[in-house]
Amino acid sequence: MIKISKSVEYSILALKYIADNENFASLSSRKISDDLNIPYDLLSKLLQKLVRKGIVQSQQGKYGGYNLLVDSNKLSLLNIIDALDENIQLANCTFDGANNEDCARINNCYIRSPFLNLQNKINKMFNEITLNELTN
Repeated sequence: MIKISKSVEYSILALKYIADNENFASLSSRKISDDLNIPYDLLSKLLQKLVRKGIVQSQQGKYGGYNLLVDSNKLSLLNIIDALDENIQLANCTFDGANNEDCARINNCYIRSPFLNLQNKINKMFNEITLNELTN
């Protein structure tokens, strides 16, 4: 079963909130946390990951906070997942660099190839779904 982690879910909520309020002042992590009922410490860590990946910008100071750097019509679900160092994998053998340590049957498995094809389709779909589409 493919399941989006809470980290990805919270990040999507926060990114949409930031995008919806981009015409106003920067939003503090405390305000985002309070308004969306997301644990503050976790949200702060997620936002810092998004800053490091160039998705949001952090401004320090009294009027500081977070702004979106990527257009919500161009920011894909896959971009968000990758920025958080998360994976959406069907099986242990469907990621780049999978080897015998990930699955003992990797070299003679008759379902690996179909799973890889399906994984590629899922990745393509996640890359085509934008933040704006996902939240409207």
